[in-house]
Amino acid sequence: MISLMRQIMGIAVIQFKGIQRQPLWIAQSIFSVSAWAITMYAWGSTRALENLVLVYIVAGSWLLGLNIVAQNIGWEKVDFIYDSNVASPITLPVYFLGQVVGEIPYFLVNLVMALTMAAAIGMQLSLLLPMVLIAMVSTLLGSFLSLSVILRLKNPTNISSITNPLYTLTVFLAPVYYPLAFLPPVLREISLILPTASLMEMARWATQTPTACNPILSFISLLVWLSTSTLLVARKLKWGSE
Repeated sequence: MISLMRQIMGIAVIQFKGIQRQPLWIAQSIFSVSAWAITMYAWGSTRALENLVLVYIVAGSWLLGLNIVAQNIGWEKVDFIYDSNVASPITLPVYFLGQVVGEIPYFLVNLVMALTMAAAIGMQLSLLLPMVLIAMVSTLLGSFLSLSVILRLKNPTNISSITNPLYTLTVFLAPVYYPLAFLPPVLREISLILPTASLMEMARWATQTPTACNPILSFISLLVWLSTSTLLVARKLKWGSE
């Protein structure tokens, strides 16, 4: 177990060096989440902040997987750094976990802000415990969905031009920052096709917040997305002598 943890931390430390060299990226994240909190409170008071607590955890973990971890792996494939890890004693799960741990400070900014807001507006913090599992699923699914696309790009310089619009589509256009109940009834269940919409509905259900659709539909949507994206990534992300 100790050897396994050292391997994970070995990969994580390499990724963390980027944050050490450019700490302003963390500062930008702090400014961004703070600005959203002020804006939402100004327009919707504490009711908007209750939704934003869940958004920060779901959208933050989604960003970690889809736009940070997946991009790192994609660029390491291009630069053949991935190949050097394949030749090492570590396994693919260790490599992936190391990538996540090394970039997790970005998500911690969202998490700390979410917990601070929840405490400030009187939310019961114990209700947020199920969000740990949802954040894990969000990170995993986000990274697999992104990797299933960028690993098939013929022009590797298009990685950022794919992941950034994909994040915008799934977070800002999808019913994440705004509630699913805002949409007409005919569009609510259709919107659950988007994984982030389903993640938010599962987050609301897990925290005993009113939902707009049957949680089973969200669960089925996430299961289909996770199964499909895992198969697509497994065909491209080889390890060892495969």
